[in-house]
Amino acid sequence: MECMYYINKKLFINMTTFLMCSERNLNQNLSDKVYIVTGTTSGIGLETVKQLARQSATIVCGCRNSKLSEKLNESILKDNPNSKITTIPLNLASLKSVKGFIDKFLNDFNRLDGLVNNAAVMNTSKNYTEDGFELQFGTNFLGHFLLTELLLPLLKKSKEARIIHTSSVFHEKGLINLDDLNFKTRKYSSWDAYYQSKLAQVLYSRYQAKLLKNYNITSVSIHPGWVQTPLIKHTLPTFFQNYLFYPVLKISGMVDTWHGCQTTMHCLLDKTIVKNSGQFYSQVGIYKNKEDKAGGWPMKSPNPQVYDDNLCKSLYDISNNLVGL
Repeated sequence: MECMYYINKKLFINMTTFLMCSERNLNQNLSDKVYIVTGTTSGIGLETVKQLARQSATIVCGCRNSKLSEKLNESILKDNPNSKITTIPLNLASLKSVKGFIDKFLNDFNRLDGLVNNAAVMNTSKNYTEDGFELQFGTNFLGHFLLTELLLPLLKKSKEARIIHTSSVFHEKGLINLDDLNFKTRKYSSWDAYYQSKLAQVLYSRYQAKLLKNYNITSVSIHPGWVQTPLIKHTLPTFFQNYLFYPVLKISGMVDTWHGCQTTMHCLLDKTIVKNSGQFYSQVGIYKNKEDKAGGWPMKSPNPQVYDDNLCKSLYDISNNLVGL
């Protein structure tokens, strides 16, 4: 496996060891590749776009704030003139918006080599999407589910396509409730809803790998690490994360976005990934069991529901119905 272990003494007092994408992979010429990345105005998504741009890729950014995205793209392109970056508006909490994104993308592009389902919301108050889905399940999972399914015909035309489902260490705590995925009858818990949405991504990736075994498409799910991003805004004001509590959080294992994008880049570019479709790739994480904390590329998910084939299929079938496929 082409990865390196890296110790950043300046950033982490506790000498945490991180998995890092190899320099060989990060120096690949991607001028003939087209990638879609969702959620690119901050955090891991933005860092992923920057790295792909350094490697001269064509990148399509899918995000709600298209004006901010375009401004950021202009800045990135100044340093990476050999790359091509464009933005297509995408609100994953709206099936109509997802379909609009697909129409625009298919009109402008005739190939796709990689899809990074990165965007997410976390620990939100009880709310529903315009289509009636619980906000976190609808945004983190169903929006990406529809996006992925509608892009499959184009991905199948690629010589070697990759799909990266950005999950979380918290999928370990998730529980899929097929009878009430949208918290219509059970008591709402913002964290339980987040856990469920992240677990759903891992199940989908694993089942998707089986469905695509006869195609040149590799699907994996990942935990990128505990990354310093605005995702925390519904739990803790970003001022506390970025300034007031930063030293404590840093010691506890919070990583910057450069370390946070390493698992994404490894899964997009490393040759070994094609042999591990459906697997879970994890940066270091705050898992319950000590042996899981170091992560692994790949590693066995600590949540047994991931390996319930009937559950994976049932979730896939229900999701198809929910999004109208």
